[in-house]
Amino acid sequence: MACRGWLMLGLLLPLAGCMTVGPDYEVPEAFVETQWSQLPDGVHDTSSADTAWWNTFDDAVLVSLLTRAEEANRTLREAEARVERAQALRRTVRATAGPRVDVEGSATRRRTSRNTSNNNENSAYRTEFDIGLDASWELDLFGGVRRASEAAAARVESEMERLHAARLALRAEVARSYYAVRGTQIRVANTQTNIALLTKTLDLIGNLSRLGEASEFDVTRARGQLQLTQSRLPLLDAEIREGIYRLSILVGETPGTLLEEMEQLVSLPALPDLIPVGQASDVLRRRPDIRVAERELAAATADVGAAKADLFPRFDLLGGLGRTADTLDDLGQAASARYVGAGFIRWPVFQSGSIRAGIEAEEAETREAAARYEQTVLEALADAESALIRYVSQRQTTALLRDAVASRRISVELSRRLFETGEEDFLAVLDAERELISVEDELVVSETSERLSLIALYAALGGGWEPSSIEAGEGSDE
Repeated sequence: MACRGWLMLGLLLPLAGCMTVGPDYEVPEAFVETQWSQLPDGVHDTSSADTAWWNTFDDAVLVSLLTRAEEANRTLREAEARVERAQALRRTVRATAGPRVDVEGSATRRRTSRNTSNNNENSAYRTEFDIGLDASWELDLFGGVRRASEAAAARVESEMERLHAARLALRAEVARSYYAVRGTQIRVANTQTNIALLTKTLDLIGNLSRLGEASEFDVTRARGQLQLTQSRLPLLDAEIREGIYRLSILVGETPGTLLEEMEQLVSLPALPDLIPVGQASDVLRRRPDIRVAERELAAATADVGAAKADLFPRFDLLGGLGRTADTLDDLGQAASARYVGAGFIRWPVFQSGSIRAGIEAEEAETREAAARYEQTVLEALADAESALIRYVSQRQTTALLRDAVASRRISVELSRRLFETGEEDFLAVLDAERELISVEDELVVSETSERLSLIALYAALGGGWEPSSIEAGEGSDE
């Protein structure tokens, strides 16, 4: 009998793993043209030797903030925990592919009735000791477990890509928040400088009014211009504090932590003349959202195979080895040995309708995942193209505003000279100063937006070619 069991095991073992039902996954081929529709001036389609985009700004404070954010940001910790959970679930699935072995032991003391016909023992008391190993193994003849393992592995990779996406988004948000604060600080400094100049102008026109060389209207206009400029400060100061609070949260600190650290005024970093954006096809490789969608498609494809395996019979092998005796000393004797072996087949013949419905559901989910992948690709390419044109357009706007500021400064100087010679009234001076103040503020806003647009461009391109370690400047996100 034992020989028959071993014979059956010998016949079934070679079959385990010989068939895997369901479709084999193939990485989707590119279904869209991956060329830039238009490559404007200011960028080129070659990759940069320095792949850490934050080094473009040459800002030690930014590097420090990025490092601290990666170490302490709570959203990033959530993404890391989801990766660990997916890895644990994958190990759980893989564990089902192997045999299950349980160690069992027991000691029993019982008393039986002596007034029964089947009790011929002299004593109604009996002690029994038992120890052994019980094993069970469901043979994965049709690949259901293998497909489930493929799906679990793909979902681990999907969560890892989501982690990369969270890291990319965090870096971009830290950099954007940081330079938004720096830009507003410069606006405050410029406003304070203008307030000082307007104060001197008001004093001057006041003196001229007392000498009869200027009217009260001129004094009123000068005072109004000063008050209007002063009114901008409270909201700008509030904007700075809100930005620092947001930045503090991003690096995992309480809202006011960075107030002192960010107090010192620094200029906005210079930008390179050319930005290396790489080939448009690089976006498909770099963008983590595309890789997430692709891995989800792989998992859905594997789920179809796992569902189809339920249509086929399942084979289970059971076995046990052990010893049973009335005393502990007798457990070591050969006569106390026991074993059992069995094989079972389970075939849900009358459940095929529900199983096929489940297969259809998984196939529909695969089609959904394929459509989602294609949509993600299209949106990613559109995002990159849009970010590219926004950055270039912002650079052009900034250049024009610099010219406008230069022109307005000349206008202010000329209006003052004309006023001093009596060829113009003071209203012309005030108008020129007002226009200069307005354009100077627009220039700072545009220069800040230029940096923010560049950061958004790096994020839209994927930002996935840069290393994970901010300080090292080399390596990979993994």
